[in-house]
Amino acid sequence: MRLVPDRIFSKINEITPEILEKEGIKALVLDIDNTLAPRYVELPDEALINWIASLKKVNIKLYIISNNRQNRVSKFSKALGLPFYCNGMKPFPRAFLRAVREMGVPRENVAAVGDQIYTDVAGAHLAGIKAWLVTPIDPRENIIFKIRRMLERPVINRYYKNLKKDGGTN
Repeated sequence: MRLVPDRIFSKINEITPEILEKEGIKALVLDIDNTLAPRYVELPDEALINWIASLKKVNIKLYIISNNRQNRVSKFSKALGLPFYCNGMKPFPRAFLRAVREMGVPRENVAAVGDQIYTDVAGAHLAGIKAWLVTPIDPRENIIFKIRRMLERPVINRYYKNLKKDGGTN
C-alpha cells in the first residue's frame, strides 16, 4: 500500500481547474472533516460553495466520501449539491470504487482529496486512484488525531524529499 500522496496542497482552494486540467483529472472524491471544513462546522461556507461551483462550471465531477455519520455527511453534501457516501470505512477501497463507478470516470482521471494519510491517501491508492493531501484546516484536535498526525509526519517528509530529489515543484 502506497502511503505517500501524489500531491500536497496547503488549502483545498489551491486545487484549481487549471491544475486539474494539467493533471488530467476529471473527477474528485472529497473528504469533509478537516479537508473541506473543520469538524465542528455543520454547513459549507461561501468560499467552499464558490470553489465547488468553479469546479462544476468546468464539468469536474465531485463526490464526497466520509467516515463520519449519515446526519453530518448528508447535511453537508446536500448543501453543496453533491452525492455522498457516509460511514465510508476508509481506507478500505469500497467507497472509493463506488464513487468512481457512479461518476463514470476512468480511475486514471480521478483524484481523492483528504487530510489524512492512513485513511484518505491509503484508501485512494488501494482503489487505484490518485491521492492528494491537504493540510488539515483546524489544528485543534483530540489526542487520537494528534498521535495520527505524528505518525503521518515521516510520510509527508518523504513526499517532500522525493519532490526535492526530482527537482520538481508541487
